[in-house]
Amino acid sequence: MPNRLNDLVESRRGIFSYVKRLAGYQGVDRVISAEAKRKTPPILHPLVHTHPVTGRKALYLDSTTTIGIEGTDGATGFSLLDEIYDIATRPEFVYRHDWQVGDVVMWDNGMTMHRREPFDPAARRLMKRTTIFLSRERHIVPEGWLATEEAMA
Repeated sequence: MPNRLNDLVESRRGIFSYVKRLAGYQGVDRVISAEAKRKTPPILHPLVHTHPVTGRKALYLDSTTTIGIEGTDGATGFSLLDEIYDIATRPEFVYRHDWQVGDVVMWDNGMTMHRREPFDPAARRLMKRTTIFLSRERHIVPEGWLATEEAMA
């Protein structure tokens, strides 16, 4: 990323909301109950985190759940997030797998922005997930904090 963007996000926290994901996931609009909203309040996570073993830095954001940046107004935060997504998803930074029978793909979940492309729902699809337990000090996903009204203003 350009240094200007690195400097802007290095010490900032993103505001994450699973209500956003649930409400409009894959283009399907859903009404989210007050109870579901209460159980999944917005959370703050650092936008940049450091891998505890390699020391490499990575962005921690997701266009389906990130709703803003702490300390910015909505328009500024959205504009900054859009700019980051535009850069992070350029073809030179994206790996797309051309699936063949027998393929196995592995990635570091906490250091990778990942998603699947749409597929034929009538097609046979087998996917298995393996999660490796990591001690707290080796865990990659940054700690989160409940977002306050001030953080979201």
